[in-house]
Amino acid sequence: MLPTLLKQYWWIVLIVLGLLVLQFVKGSRSKDKSSEKSEDLPYVLKRYLMSKAERSFFGVLEQVTDSSKYYIFPQVSLNNLVTVEKGTGSFQAFHNKVDRKSVDFVLFDRSAVSPVLAIELDDSSHDREDRQERDAFVDRVLAKAGLPLLHVRAQAAYDPKQLAASISEAVRR
Repeated sequence: MLPTLLKQYWWIVLIVLGLLVLQFVKGSRSKDKSSEKSEDLPYVLKRYLMSKAERSFFGVLEQVTDSSKYYIFPQVSLNNLVTVEKGTGSFQAFHNKVDRKSVDFVLFDRSAVSPVLAIELDDSSHDREDRQERDAFVDRVLAKAGLPLLHVRAQAAYDPKQLAASISEAVRR
């Protein structure tokens, strides 16, 4: 009787065996990962999120931005601001192009926590050809997505009134 049942339901037996094998493999993989000791990992804490120039600019940005209307987030990854349109044939390739890029600051509407303005602080590294290509790409991506981008040249000191006017103008775009 048992062999007859096995012949009739062989596919169920295969599925059950397959699931058991998957559970075993999954279990052995998680054991390998969890056996890694923290002292064996090569990570150290970064002391600062922003460079000195970015931190200085952030202070001025806080002064000239209406904190009742906006959050200011530093170092926002592009893939947190944009996504690839559904149905795009090369989804992963386009995703990878923005995956490791970020903008220096983003103003977010407080009520919806939605991006209103991206701000790039352009220091001398932005004069390099490779950086100009990267900046042009980021400019095109954000323009396509409809998020205004303000480029501010890094300086020793900033005129708060001029910065506030530039931000207001950029937000209205």
